[in-house]
Amino acid sequence: MELYDYQRIDKEIAYNYRRILFLPSLQPVNSNREKEKLFKDRTYSPQLKYKAPDKSLVKLRQNLMKIRTDTSVIGQLFNQRRKELLTQIDLLMNVGKPSITKYSMELYGQPSKDTVRKATRLLDLESEKETTIYSKLSVVKKFLDSLLTKGLNWRVIERDMVAAAAFNVSEKILYINTGRKFSDHDLKRLVVHEIGTHVTRAENGRKQKYNLFYLGFPGYAMTEEGLAVYNEDRSGLLSNEVLKKYAGRVVAVDLALKNSFSTVYNYLLEFFDKEDAWTLALRVKRGISNTSRPGAFTKDHIYLSGFYLIKDFVRKGGNLKSLYVGKIGVQHVPYLKKL
Repeated sequence: MELYDYQRIDKEIAYNYRRILFLPSLQPVNSNREKEKLFKDRTYSPQLKYKAPDKSLVKLRQNLMKIRTDTSVIGQLFNQRRKELLTQIDLLMNVGKPSITKYSMELYGQPSKDTVRKATRLLDLESEKETTIYSKLSVVKKFLDSLLTKGLNWRVIERDMVAAAAFNVSEKILYINTGRKFSDHDLKRLVVHEIGTHVTRAENGRKQKYNLFYLGFPGYAMTEEGLAVYNEDRSGLLSNEVLKKYAGRVVAVDLALKNSFSTVYNYLLEFFDKEDAWTLALRVKRGISNTSRPGAFTKDHIYLSGFYLIKDFVRKGGNLKSLYVGKIGVQHVPYLKKL
């Protein structure tokens, strides 16, 4: 007889996870106005505003604090995921404050010096942008067709956000950026990245015994994004333009931890046009109000860091198929048989 009811613990963690609206809470409500100010004065660092933290976060935190597990493999995974969700809540409750950097570092870490060196070299890549741009209706249809081809009943919804695309696992929604222009290459790459990787891992995880497999194991994010970039590369879709942007994200995180928004932006202008430089800088400064101060939302480094992680995993004989049982990290592969 089990001392702990793992199914109940799994359901409690899933219940609380679904109610934490993470990335939408980091979206500034005045970014367009602040963007105009920066474009007029390159020394200006935006003063970003956000919606007040959801009052339900306090209750969700209390719920998670009550969950207890044992020291078995699955028990430890539940406990680590519980702690990770608590950190996410702490981050959201500190949106707009300098302390957000601390919680971001706990969740995503920061790029290694070696990764920053590699990324800096990649900034010199020559790239050409595509001129063929699709209408939003065509973009939505392309994603819907790709989902239906895989037999997946997901919705595609436009949303004002920083990222080009994002997804909500529990609600089966794929979001696309309302203000983003998509080329043919963008569409093909995002289908591989979002549907071929994120959605596929989530749907496979949904078929497993525990919700944890489709909501995400603790520390799965770097493998998640790294695998998506690796799949872009395998599909011949990791162009110089795209790789350069992933490198820009790493460099932007590294710079933002020690510098202001305007410093990050002006450095990136040496390698990107002003729209891309703005987006890269905003991504790493989101969650902070006074961006004239050092600090960063550090998640953006995991795309390139994760890419190198997956390449190393494969080089050492790792089986890529094992990463598709759900939203797990490479560090969890040795434990799969025990689960």
